[in-house]
Amino acid sequence: MKGFIEVTERMENCTVLCPIGKITAVVDTGDGVFIETGFDGKGKSTGICVAESYDTIKQKLSKCEG
Repeated sequence: MKGFIEVTERMENCTVLCPIGKITAVVDTGDGVFIETGFDGKGKSTGICVAESYDTIKQKLSKCEG
């Protein structure tokens, strides 16, 4: 599916299609990876914690560029 990457949500262990157009940052927190998709009304970062490694997410995103 074009414009999405497939990731595994860490807590629920479910598969999610994440729209790459909504990704504002990919953060390696040291104990996991957080894909930031924006900010809530109070300015708090929102997104999804994923089971994949930072390098795996980076590779998935780079495949979408080409």
